[in-house]
Amino acid sequence: MTTLISTILWGSLGPLLGFAPPAADPPPDERAGTASTPPAVAAPAPTVAPTPGDTAALGERLDVEYDLPFASEELSLSEALNAALAENIDLSTALMDVEVSESSVMSAQGAFDVVITAGIAGSIQESTPRGSVFIFNTGTRTLSGYFGVGRQLETGGRIDLRFDVQRSLSDQPLSFIQPELGSTTLAAYQITPRLTFTHPLLRGVGIKYNKVQIERARLAATQAESQAQVTAQNTVRDLVSAYWDLLFASRDLANKHRSVELAKAQLERTRAQVNAGRLAPVDLKAVEQALATREQEVILAENTLLDASLNMRVLLGEDFEDRVMLGLDPSTDPERFEPEPVDIDASVDMAMQANPQVRQLQLALSSRRLDELEAANQRLVQLDFTGTFSPQGRSVDTAADPSTGTPQQRGSWGEAFRNFVNEDVGRDGIFAEYTVSGALDLTWNVQNRTARGNHQRTLAEVRKAEAALEQVRQTITTSVIRAANGIRSAQKRMEVAEISVELAEENLRAEEARFNVGRSTSYDVLDRIDALQTAQSSALSARIEYLKARAQLQALTGEILPAYGLEMRQAG
Repeated sequence: MTTLISTILWGSLGPLLGFAPPAADPPPDERAGTASTPPAVAAPAPTVAPTPGDTAALGERLDVEYDLPFASEELSLSEALNAALAENIDLSTALMDVEVSESSVMSAQGAFDVVITAGIAGSIQESTPRGSVFIFNTGTRTLSGYFGVGRQLETGGRIDLRFDVQRSLSDQPLSFIQPELGSTTLAAYQITPRLTFTHPLLRGVGIKYNKVQIERARLAATQAESQAQVTAQNTVRDLVSAYWDLLFASRDLANKHRSVELAKAQLERTRAQVNAGRLAPVDLKAVEQALATREQEVILAENTLLDASLNMRVLLGEDFEDRVMLGLDPSTDPERFEPEPVDIDASVDMAMQANPQVRQLQLALSSRRLDELEAANQRLVQLDFTGTFSPQGRSVDTAADPSTGTPQQRGSWGEAFRNFVNEDVGRDGIFAEYTVSGALDLTWNVQNRTARGNHQRTLAEVRKAEAALEQVRQTITTSVIRAANGIRSAQKRMEVAEISVELAEENLRAEEARFNVGRSTSYDVLDRIDALQTAQSSALSARIEYLKARAQLQALTGEILPAYGLEMRQAG
C-alpha cells in the first residue's frame, strides 16, 4: 500500500517539482532485511539544489504564472532614482528656493551700485516796471542741467559728485533809476561741480557691518542649497528603501502563489486518496482549510504589493488622476553584491564634515552671529560727518561803458571753465570761487533700551544655535552608529540565513528521499518546502535590511548621491 501511495503522490507532485518518480519498492521481506542489516533505501532522482542565498533558484524550480488584479509595469532602481530627482515635488520646490535665494544675493549687492542722476530745466521770467520801484532786470531766460554720480561705500559712507551747468539771459535796464531808457541783454554761464562726502564715525561704520545684508543673503542661499541637498538625499534614501520593500513584496507574493499551487496539488492528491478510501474525508477538509488560508495570504500579499507600488509612485512624484497603471514590478536584483565592513569612526567624521544638516545648522549659527554683529553696532552713539566741496566757474557778458572806456565782451563756456582757477595760483590759490562746508551730527539715545534689548536677544539666539548644532551632531553621531550596527547585524543575519537555506535544502532532499521509500508523507514534504521558502525569504529580508541600512548610512555621510551615480539638477 505504501508503494501505491508513493506512486500516486509522485505521479502528481513529481512533475510540479521537476523530480523523476521513485523506483518501485522491493518486496517486504527484502525491505525488512535482518536485525544487523539496515533497510535498503532507494536513491532519489538527482535534483538541482538552489544556490545558498539565491532567491531566484526556488522560483526556477517552482515557477508559476499568475495575474495581478491591477495593471503593472516594470521599473528598475536606476529609472526610479532618475525619475525622482527630475519629478519629485519636494525637491523641485527646494531647487526653486535656491533660485530665489540666489536672486536675493544680487538684490543685497545692489546697495553698493553706482547711481547716475541727470536732469534739465528751463524758465522764462518777464517783469514790468511799476511806479517808482527800482528794477534791476526786466526779464530772465534760464536753461540749466545737471549730471551726477554717487555710490554707497562699503565702510558705511556715501560719496556723490554732481555737475550743474546753467546759461541765463538777463534783460538788464541801462539805468535802474529810469528803466524806460531801455535795457541790454547779458548772458551768464555757470559751471558748478559739487563733491559731497558723508560718513558715520561710530554707529554704522565698518565693512563687516555694512556687508551684513550681503553675507546674510549668501548664507541664506547656501542654506537653501543645503536644504535641497538634504531633500535630494532623503528622497533617494526613501526611494531606495521603498524600492527594496517593493521587491520584497513582489517576491513574497510569488512565494504565496507557489504555496497556493502546492496546496492545490496536495488537495488533488488527497481527494484521490479519499475517493479510494485510503484517507478519511476530514483529511480533505484539513487540506481545503490550508488552501483557503494560503489564498487569503495571497490577497493580503497583493494588497501589500499595491500599497508598496503606490508609495513608490508618490515618491516619484507621479499624478494618479486618470492613471490606469498602478502596480510596479521591480526588475533590479539585489543579490549580487559583497557586504563591506564599516569603519564607525571614519563614518562619524565624514558625517560631521559632509552631512548637509550639520552644514545647515553651521550656516544658521553664522547667520545669528551676523545678527549679533549688527545689533552690537546699533548700540553705539550716532555720530556722522558731512563734507562738501563745490568750486565754481562763471562767465558773464560785459556791456560797453563809454564813460569808462570798457569795451563790450561776450561770455562763453570756455571762459567759464578757465575761471575755475586763479591766474596767480601761487598768490591767490587754485580755485577762484569755491565753497567748503563740514558738519558733525550727534544723536545719542541715553537709555538705548531697544538696541540693548535686541543685542541681548541676538546673543541668546547665538547660544541657542550653538546648542542646536551640538544636539544635531549628537543625533547624527548616534544615527551613524545605529546604521553601522544595523549593517553589521544584517551581515550576520545574511550569514545565518544562508546557513538556514542550506539546512532547509538538505532537509528537503532528505525528506524527499524518505518519501521515495514510503517513510514520509506529502505533508512532511510540503512542510520542508515551506521551510525552505521561509529560509529564503529570511535571506532576502536580511539582504534588504542590509541595503536599507547602507542607504541610511550613505545619506548620513553625504555619499548617497554619488554612490548611485546621481547629480542634482539646477533650478530653472
